[in-house]
Amino acid sequence: MSDSEFFLSSSTRALAGSNDAIHLIEQKERVEQAVVSNDPALTLDTAKAFLESIFKTILSDRVTAPNLEQDLSPLYRSVRDVLPLNRDEAVNDILKKLTNSIVHSVAELRNNYGAASHGDDGYFENPIEMPEAEMVARVVDGMAGFLFLKHKAHGNPELAARIYYGEYPEFDDFLDNQWEGYELPLSTEHNISLPASKIIFLSDPSAYREMLLQYLSSENDDQDE
Repeated sequence: MSDSEFFLSSSTRALAGSNDAIHLIEQKERVEQAVVSNDPALTLDTAKAFLESIFKTILSDRVTAPNLEQDLSPLYRSVRDVLPLNRDEAVNDILKKLTNSIVHSVAELRNNYGAASHGDDGYFENPIEMPEAEMVARVVDGMAGFLFLKHKAHGNPELAARIYYGEYPEFDDFLDNQWEGYELPLSTEHNISLPASKIIFLSDPSAYREMLLQYLSSENDDQDE
């Protein structure tokens, strides 16, 4: 199997634009590589680790001082508490049951048949083969991509524990029209341009957040009028 034959398409799409989430991207690539390498036990390990990282990222973004030292299932319950899966209550309940089952099954498969779960008898034959392992990777991909897209779509900068530069491009444009940026000369032929919005974000995140909230509030007032 060549490197081009397996991609976690849902997660790749959800992570687009999140270039700073280096660990998440690396975790996704580890799952892809495990499948490409035809290693079912490692695929279970990396798929579970990737899903766990998705949960921890969502909680770190939405909760101040979250408990990240939980097992996979209670960790996901914490995610459900802060991230609605659907605006309709009945649909939300169905999606909770579906995703709960996925989380429980992924953890159980990894704990029993993963490469790093525990040592086995030297003659142990793992019953998990690549078709099953790839199916688990695809299921994890679907759930991870779904949750991360929901997370990005329902962000609230007033409540979020962490915000990212580039999430509010119209606000960044507004700041860039107010102040000039900075040109960092690297050589006689090459400069790096830092827009005002990014300088503010990097140098004083609290001020950036405060101005963002004021901007969103004024935008909402204009829409009401």
